[in-house]
Amino acid sequence: MNAVEILANTEGHEAFPLVIPAIAFAIIAAGFFTFLGLVTYSYKNVAARHRQKWSEASDHGVHH
Repeated sequence: MNAVEILANTEGHEAFPLVIPAIAFAIIAAGFFTFLGLVTYSYKNVAARHRQKWSEASDHGVHH
């Protein structure tokens, strides 16, 4: 059997049916990435809130 015959025989048959509908995978992925985006957004501007602490600790009285 060549590759064309194998593809012709398996076309239209689902070898492994999905446990949930395909759209559900997309909804789950979108929800997961939205959650990750919210986590990332929660760290927005954290460095600026602590800038004064870091500048006092690292300057050691030396200014260039």
